[in-house]
Amino acid sequence: MLDELVPELVGLKPEGHSRLRIPGGSPLLVECTGGRRTGKTALLERLAERYAQRIPQAYADLAADDFGQPGLAPPDDDTANASRTTDLLFYLMDRLSQQPREFRGKLAFPRLTQGLLAVTSWQAVQPAELAAARSRLAGLLRESQPDLQARRNRVAGWITQVTEGLGAVPGLGPGLRELVPPLTEIVTTELLGPHANRDGLRWWSERRVSSQGDAHAQLTELAMRFRGDPDDRRLAERHLYAALLEDLADHYTRLRRANRVPRPLLLLDNVHTALGREVWDTLTRVWHEEAPRSRPGVVATSLAAEPAVPDPESAPSTRSAAGPFWRREAPDAPAGWVLRLPLAQLGLDEVKEMFGADRPEPGAAQVIHRLSAGRAGIAHTLVQAVRGQIRRGEPLDLRSLLDVPHGDEPGPSVNERLLRILIPAEVARARLVYYAPALDDTAAHQLSAHYPPGDPGGVPVQETLVRLRDDHWGRRPWPGVDGPFVGDPTLRTLLLHDLHLRAQETPGAERWRNIHLLLRSLYAPDAYGGATALHDVRYLHHSLAIGDADTVTRALHRRLAEQDAPSWLTALNLVCAAPHPPANLAAPPAAPSTCPACTADDDPVHQAVRLLLTNLWEQSHPLAPPDTEKINSVRLQLLTLAQRSAPTAQRVFFQAYEQWPLLLNRWCQAPDLPTYGEART
Repeated sequence: MLDELVPELVGLKPEGHSRLRIPGGSPLLVECTGGRRTGKTALLERLAERYAQRIPQAYADLAADDFGQPGLAPPDDDTANASRTTDLLFYLMDRLSQQPREFRGKLAFPRLTQGLLAVTSWQAVQPAELAAARSRLAGLLRESQPDLQARRNRVAGWITQVTEGLGAVPGLGPGLRELVPPLTEIVTTELLGPHANRDGLRWWSERRVSSQGDAHAQLTELAMRFRGDPDDRRLAERHLYAALLEDLADHYTRLRRANRVPRPLLLLDNVHTALGREVWDTLTRVWHEEAPRSRPGVVATSLAAEPAVPDPESAPSTRSAAGPFWRREAPDAPAGWVLRLPLAQLGLDEVKEMFGADRPEPGAAQVIHRLSAGRAGIAHTLVQAVRGQIRRGEPLDLRSLLDVPHGDEPGPSVNERLLRILIPAEVARARLVYYAPALDDTAAHQLSAHYPPGDPGGVPVQETLVRLRDDHWGRRPWPGVDGPFVGDPTLRTLLLHDLHLRAQETPGAERWRNIHLLLRSLYAPDAYGGATALHDVRYLHHSLAIGDADTVTRALHRRLAEQDAPSWLTALNLVCAAPHPPANLAAPPAAPSTCPACTADDDPVHQAVRLLLTNLWEQSHPLAPPDTEKINSVRLQLLTLAQRSAPTAQRVFFQAYEQWPLLLNRWCQAPDLPTYGEART
């Protein structure tokens, strides 16, 4: 992305002054997609930094009222004379018109200037006044006046009137009005330049906004369409986008193209938002419909679900994208111009580089890499918290990573900081914290009847599902179930840690116990075939979450005799993905019971199941580094099961004996360990 794709779009190498040959045709529009805190904005900032003072560029955050430009006040709703689109175009024109030190020539925007000022200065008139209004507009825009000085004075007076008019337009807001002085200078240059003004008017005369008439008639129709219904306004805005592209293309004369003058760079952040999608769809359509000419490089970012199983070696991403990035022939539809690339996940080495000269505890970078799932923003936040811990001279227990203060001073933990960023709304965040233990939607509904305390009501589970969907949190189903309810491992870990802390504040972690007992009751044996039925794996999952390892061991031992080996390993995976309880959780009441699968009090298979369960569960804590002793125990217990199994099951358990320890040492955990066959839980 940084070294090949964008340099090819703008025709300039990332460093130095070497210009690249511009291919024929038009460049693709690049949309970089990723989840929360994956580094989308950071990518655009990196591009802006690389090309600072080298080519004209403009950055706009379409999720921000001020477009990401400090000092611009939020605008009011759309008005007759202004919309968020015109606000954006004024802003982009201002940014692109700033001449970089290393770029020859200043971009001019006669067509866009004429269109925007026609739209923003137009006043509604009666039909009888239409001809006079058109004449006034023509008089304002007409460049062919006999006296040059008189023309200059008239245009300057008109600019002053428009400036005052813009100051009264609610849609622009006081912040955007601060752009008017520099825009006035731009407009003065454009309208006092006969060549640019004449070319702009000639272009508008050919736009066919209206079925007939000269440039002034077309601009009049543009202003009236802008004041029409939503479809008319969208049509007018497409003409304005076309004017922007034509103005940019007009800078690249035959001589400049021969000299490989680099192209401008347009950076659009958060095009998944309502405004962003409107802008992106309109730009894509205009890109498709207008005749191909010299176009800017355009890179956008959007929030989108991340690939379920990303393959950094072969799957296209911002790290690896195959060209060509230009098209000589137009595709069949506007979408054919868009190249969508998922944000590449950070590698372990990149996480280590974030520490700079600091030396964290062994395993810290690996834990952060696994927990963040390679999301740059989350990894950076965790790394900075650890670096603060190092600067304070305090040791780091990896199991307590999420409790480390976010800043250099005592304050909110890094877990609290991340959750507030990822789920800003307090009600939604509280609901997700309490629904996080649920393994499916039904379980979440059961929890919603009691949690969170003080919930405002409504339809909380549906509202939470919509939140997860709209924020593009993926759902990676666990083996044998449709859930969990919160399917993103990183988000689920952060939420469960928050619940862990809240429950820890109650005597004996009573709240934690009550939640899991409630969830466990949904899968009780008497609800699934009576007391003689096998325990549902979800029942065992919640049993382990409250420390009832005896019940889980007996049930897994029985399953071993009644299930095939892949299904048993699948059940073990899901059970060992259970969250770990708070330290103050009261021990489960003793319930003497014999294991129906045991042949003796010291049955070696029962002991192997117990040790395998305990060590794999401990090794699958989200913040646990590989523990040699525990992994060796897992290996030994799998060998015991293989030795005491029939040939078919023996083959499966022996594969696990060979491979699971290797995977555990490579930071893999339950429920993601392989099961070597089709499971039937």
